[in-house]
Amino acid sequence: MVKTLPSNISQSRLATDRLIDFREVGQLVGFRCKTSHTARSLAERGQIRAVYINDRTIRYSENSVLDLVAGRVAPAGPVAPAAKIAAIIATT
Repeated sequence: MVKTLPSNISQSRLATDRLIDFREVGQLVGFRCKTSHTARSLAERGQIRAVYINDRTIRYSENSVLDLVAGRVAPAGPVAPAAKIAAIIATT
């Protein structure tokens, strides 16, 4: 399932964005959750960006979570272009 990159995300910001798991999302948002339901719900509502690594593995954009915490939420859909994922992982 490959999704396209939303037009409101700059290439330079994406290059510096770190992928985090649902536990880190919970820590940044202030939730104490042992499951991925909260992060998935935030992603489904467009409040944070989800990156689908494969059918079972989802990571979330750290920048989008920080924007949510800071109150700068711009609704965006999930992102999963394989080339972008590889570029992000290679830079970290």
